[in-house]
Amino acid sequence: MNFIWIDWAMIIAFLALTTGIAFLTRRLISDYDSFLLAGRSLKLFLGMATMGATELGLVTLMYFSEQGYKSGFSAFIIGVIALLGFVFIGKTGFIIKGLRDLRVHTIAEFFGMRYGRSTQILAAIITFAAGLMNMGLFLVLGAKFLLYMVGLPPQMLPYLMVGLLFLVLAYTVVGGMVSVVLTDYIQFLILFTSVVFTTYFAITHVGYDTVLKVVEHEYGIGGFDPFVSNDLGWLFIVWLIFGIPFTGMWPPALSRALSTVDSETSRKLYGFIGLSFLGRALMPMMWGICALAYFAGDSAIPIPMIDGAPDTAAAMPAYLAQILPAGMRGLVVAAALAALMSTFDSYLLCWSSILVNDIILPLRPDLKDRQKIKLTRFAVVGCGLFVLGWGYLYSPPETFFRFMAITGTMYSASVLLTTAAGLYWKKANTPGTLASLMIAGLLPLSTIFLDGSGILPVEYEWMVQDKVVGIATFVASLLFIVVGSLLTQKSHPPRELLRPAHTGGS
Repeated sequence: MNFIWIDWAMIIAFLALTTGIAFLTRRLISDYDSFLLAGRSLKLFLGMATMGATELGLVTLMYFSEQGYKSGFSAFIIGVIALLGFVFIGKTGFIIKGLRDLRVHTIAEFFGMRYGRSTQILAAIITFAAGLMNMGLFLVLGAKFLLYMVGLPPQMLPYLMVGLLFLVLAYTVVGGMVSVVLTDYIQFLILFTSVVFTTYFAITHVGYDTVLKVVEHEYGIGGFDPFVSNDLGWLFIVWLIFGIPFTGMWPPALSRALSTVDSETSRKLYGFIGLSFLGRALMPMMWGICALAYFAGDSAIPIPMIDGAPDTAAAMPAYLAQILPAGMRGLVVAAALAALMSTFDSYLLCWSSILVNDIILPLRPDLKDRQKIKLTRFAVVGCGLFVLGWGYLYSPPETFFRFMAITGTMYSASVLLTTAAGLYWKKANTPGTLASLMIAGLLPLSTIFLDGSGILPVEYEWMVQDKVVGIATFVASLLFIVVGSLLTQKSHPPRELLRPAHTGGS
């Protein structure tokens, strides 16, 4: 065991604080909007804190640190491209301003207003499937972090996964978005403090000069230049550039934009939050790079192994457990739990609301708020159980970040691209949108289920690599909606955008 009493005290105090908030905020839930979107009352700074906490999850720390371990300083390009995306959206309000002005609950609701009920349901199914698969690795990465930080035996991994799931379900089901937002604010403060201190300890322990030498020795120029990196390369960068207009629009983050007081606040939210997203990538990447330098040298312990190969995802927590002082370890684990909970609760609530709001409600529009909240709570539990099973059974063929990226492409190249078309192109119609959704929703599955499976002959394996499939998905989706819409203008003229009949508020 790496922990002493002060480490455990910090964790217990944090858990008592956050679960207490969840139960105290239950009385603030008066209707479905208050449960799902916190009554659309978020102002700029609270919105920045809750969005930052949601997207700086423990899984983020884990997959970015692994990417730093595998790619060296070349991995920094990921954070730089994300920053460019946030600047673009903050300046233009691309997509998010239009959706907030329409006062939709979820992005799939827009499809019902613009294209029709069948398109709304298909968009919701794609979003729901991509989201659950993406989220499926949260528990296993979170449990792996705790396993090595605390110093527990490897056979405890599935039990930690179950324990973490019950912890998050407890206050997400009770408090909805109100408790999520308030705990996110506290979690953001803990996260920011611990991430900065951990970065300092990680670098100073091995020394920056040593880090540079090890990266050069292990990866050569590819450790510094992403275009020639064996792990990344120019195809990977092109794939990320395609996603720039859709940066930060993963549904849990987008729900924060839809929860703000008005569309102008939504736009400003993206403009201000970009730098924090750059930091959320670069700092954990630096932890992974320092872990590489540590295990390449005279380390006190060997790097963790899995199936006879180095477990690169576990390298960072194993490293931090050895170098952080007592008390600091407890703070980092408390922050990690904050990161896990702030992300996991938002994601569970988001995917569950999509299931209820965009798949069930179009078929049962007569449901009352009390019934919708009850259904959403049941959906939260069901999604959590799926995530538990998926994370235990599925292992991505590449790094964890690249798995997140391909599931993200399944959503952005289909749902977000056709949303943009519906907002800004009058000729976009239902047949073109359906064709685009289906092709972009299915193509990434070839990577998820075939890459690394050994089913394809070796000479064809390049066809299902994430970089190739990611670019092909964006190109095919754009082609299908443009050509499909233009060819069917006469038989299916574009629908007028139907605005919901909301009363009061902005």
